Amino acid sequence: MISRRIACKPQNDSYRRLADYIADAKNKGEKTLYSWNDGCWAGENYQLAIQEVLDTQDLNQRTRKEKTYHLIVSFRPEDEALLTPEKCKVMEKEFAKVLGFEDHQRHCGVHKNTNNIHMHIAYNMIHPETLTRHEPYRDYFKRDRLHRELEQKFGLKPDNGRQKDMEAKRNNDRAETYEAHSGQQSFDSYLKERKDFIFKSLDSAQSWQDFHKSLAQIGVEVKARGNGCIIKDKHSSTAVKASRLDRNFTKAKLEGKLGQYQKPLSIAQEVVENDRYVSRPLHKKRGELYAQYREAIDGRKKVYEDLKSEQDERWNCAADFWGNKIKAIKNDRKLTLKDRSKLLAMAAGKKTEIQEGIKVEMAERRSELRKQSPFSRWNDFLKWKAENGDDVALQVLRSKKDPIERNTQQEFAKADPLAPNWKLKQSQIRVDSSLAWKDKRKLISIAKMLQLQAEEKKRYNIGQSIEHRAKNKDGEFKPEKPMLNKLSWRVDSSGNILYTLESGGMVKDNGDKIFFSVSDSKAGIVAEKLAKRVFGPHVVMKDNEIYRKGVRRTKSAGVVRGR
Repeated sequence: MISRRIACKPQNDSYRRLADYIADAKNKGEKTLYSWNDGCWAGENYQLAIQEVLDTQDLNQRTRKEKTYHLIVSFRPEDEALLTPEKCKVMEKEFAKVLGFEDHQRHCGVHKNTNNIHMHIAYNMIHPETLTRHEPYRDYFKRDRLHRELEQKFGLKPDNGRQKDMEAKRNNDRAETYEAHSGQQSFDSYLKERKDFIFKSLDSAQSWQDFHKSLAQIGVEVKARGNGCIIKDKHSSTAVKASRLDRNFTKAKLEGKLGQYQKPLSIAQEVVENDRYVSRPLHKKRGELYAQYREAIDGRKKVYEDLKSEQDERWNCAADFWGNKIKAIKNDRKLTLKDRSKLLAMAAGKKTEIQEGIKVEMAERRSELRKQSPFSRWNDFLKWKAENGDDVALQVLRSKKDPIERNTQQEFAKADPLAPNWKLKQSQIRVDSSLAWKDKRKLISIAKMLQLQAEEKKRYNIGQSIEHRAKNKDGEFKPEKPMLNKLSWRVDSSGNILYTLESGGMVKDNGDKIFFSVSDSKAGIVAEKLAKRVFGPHVVMKDNEIYRKGVRRTKSAGVVRGR
């Protein structure tokens, strides 16, 4: 079990949007196993509880920080069979207690759309009675201790703790998120690439001014901030905590070597720069694509602003026109009280009808605009271009992708599920010397799954499989609908293959084991068939986990789990 808090800037904080995402309201719950709310007077009414939270947050106008705490708790695939709604609710209460949100309102949900089943929790940071904002202090350590306790309590697979991860490397979650969204190198990554140079500069420095002169060569400087130090880009306001780079760069250790902190003098500012931080692209050979991406994003933003201005103008015109009508009716002394009431109700109703019509029309126009450019991130833009036949975009994606994703694209992007000889395809993959074995294994797994799909399709078409037939109302035999119809698959960042069935169930091939969604009975049947094709006829099924018989079960390696 691992957990992560998703940071959000105050201007982007929207509890309703997050709660709707948790319940997957946009897609009618396709990826949500179950969702619930707690701590609300609205009881089990999910949507009414959202409005209750919004009303509570509106009562606190003092804070300028975010009012929502978004937590993701991710489990290992083999834990899925042990997780029940009751256990998830107990775990959520334990997290609430540890973080100090026990008396706060929250909305929760369990998602199944990734290799690792995970739980989303949205906490209202505003206390419903005192209306004060609660910010958990050093919450990551509290959560880490709770992980170990819950793993033992519910028999879950243990994960490495935060301390062990920090010994290996110190990650900056915001920097990693920035790189994933923008495709640009972060300042944190720029510093890590020059970590050896910064270490040598510190070792050779006899004073703060010597250290400042050395750092000026790469366009950065060290500044005191509060009780610590930051490393800042000299040409912008971008900065990171010095201790993020290494523990040896804490203020106490720097002052222990160089003495009390001193600001850089003008002579240090005049040092010739050999390098400086710029947001270099992480992908290679992106050419004019990024310019097209920026043009599309900026153009869409401009159109959104124009639509907003048009909506406000039309809204205000309608409000003024019908406001004057209502005012005139109120001042008309020739009307009887009964007639005046009727006319006021009609005018108010017409005003609301027109304004709501404007909102619906603008929402439809914005929706059409999103369809024309269905992306908001650089990687999404590349995928969209590649899907529409842009070879350059595909090359740019491949310049950063794992080899297995490139090979699977080449082998199966245009694969015919009715191909006559999948065994020959698998044999060709096995003898391909250009592929590493781990890549061959994944390609063979996909080929075997597509072979199952082709065989099932053939049985469905000719209706020869007696055990899959069912009588219809006229007493005739009709083959059962295939389970692998509209099968889709993808390879995640950890190299696991995720197969998604039309019914919404998921089968996950992690290499030495195959997992399946316990919430979908068809997923278990498909997983067993695939396991027998991949591992042989002798397999062992335990809970939602299938592996080769006679092979000792080993502890799975840790993986990075996403939303």
